[in-house]
Amino acid sequence: MRHSLTRWILCWPILCQLAGAQAMAQQQTPPRNAPAVTAPAAAEPEKKEESTEEVARKLNNPVADLWSLTFQYNHTFLKGFPSENYRHQDGMTFQPVLPIHLGKNWNLITRPVFPIVFSSPTFSRRDGFGSTGGFGDIAVVSLLSPAKNTKYIWGVGPSFIFPTASPDAVGQGKYQVGPAAVGLVMTKKWVVGALAQQWWSYAGDSDRPNVSQANIQYFIQRLLLNRWQVGMAPNILIDWNAKPGNQVTWPIGLGCAKTVKLGKLPVKFSVEGQYMLIHPDDFGQRFNLRVQVTPVIPALF
Repeated sequence: MRHSLTRWILCWPILCQLAGAQAMAQQQTPPRNAPAVTAPAAAEPEKKEESTEEVARKLNNPVADLWSLTFQYNHTFLKGFPSENYRHQDGMTFQPVLPIHLGKNWNLITRPVFPIVFSSPTFSRRDGFGSTGGFGDIAVVSLLSPAKNTKYIWGVGPSFIFPTASPDAVGQGKYQVGPAAVGLVMTKKWVVGALAQQWWSYAGDSDRPNVSQANIQYFIQRLLLNRWQVGMAPNILIDWNAKPGNQVTWPIGLGCAKTVKLGKLPVKFSVEGQYMLIHPDDFGQRFNLRVQVTPVIPALF
């Protein structure tokens, strides 16, 4: 039963994408026995290309119907028992956004996250502090959201984490599943909202501790002229199984971003500094520097 559930979860994002593509194909294919039309059909108007300003605005929406590829680099400063000095963690995530239209009224947005850890501190009582790196645990969230553009935007769906890390030290060794939801308000000058995910472990390495954790990314962005923006988009981390005083990491930040066109390709560049207003009493994050590059690509289907 456990392996069947695991296979179903692994196939979920692929099945969703195939189902959406099939629905689009059915809409475009006439019935087999449909009568022939003798009069020439009127040509459909070409879809108007979105302005770079509109693309820049949409890139702040986690459930926008834009295909994009985000490359995010994080340099994190960690401190706390048993380290009196700052330790450093370097990593990058590759985050494609893959929206598909489910008819005229709904969109399905799949957002996988592929982490690469360049360097992360490790600790053992015998050897003290060391460092390791590798490929981290893959996460995937699929959000169902209304296709209609309104001021208030929302989406819900499942979220998964798979124990793909190598070496084991850069991952949690557990299959995890849970709910995800996003809600935001978008105006011409402001974008305010949050994307919340919760995971519980249900299988994996029996020698590793069970997992119950949440990630809440909240964002407050002020949109400026010429596709500039200032604001923050930090991630609140909650480890429900940690001892009191070590459960919550709550950052605040300040950054800026600009969307430009490189040839015909819109690309968003952003940088943000973050301070952990609430952090674990023991070893944990204290500061973070985030640099992000997001090219927008043509929809594949």
